[in-house]
Amino acid sequence: MDIFNNVVSMDMSLNEDDKFSQIEAFHRQAILEYEQKLSHDPKSVGTLCDWIASYHELALVYKQKGAVQMAQKCLLIPHQSMLYMAKNNQGDVHREDIATRAIGITLPPLLAFAKEHPPCDKCLKALKSQLAMIQQHKKTDH
Repeated sequence: MDIFNNVVSMDMSLNEDDKFSQIEAFHRQAILEYEQKLSHDPKSVGTLCDWIASYHELALVYKQKGAVQMAQKCLLIPHQSMLYMAKNNQGDVHREDIATRAIGITLPPLLAFAKEHPPCDKCLKALKSQLAMIQQHKKTDH
């Protein structure tokens, strides 16, 4: 594995399921490593972005495999984590700002996913209200 370039080298003799398993394991390991780093420094924006990106990459892998529910779960985990962090920031405005900005990263893939795989009306409404919140935050940020 070339971790610095996010490239997983594959043995071409492996079948598709084995390749999928290797790629899945790579992303799961990266997620665990980023979570360990975040446990020591929860305000590390770079690590947080890498953690989110790893979940998004894993979602793509699951989507390609046809595992739609797992793909959705991989998109929801970082998104819901950032919503929680934004709402439960214990008065730490820096933490709230980081989480709100991160929602701007986690929300677009969820909305795109919702176009292909529509959620229930309640969930779609919640996503759209979160989008409005992010847009408002961007306006007040300038």
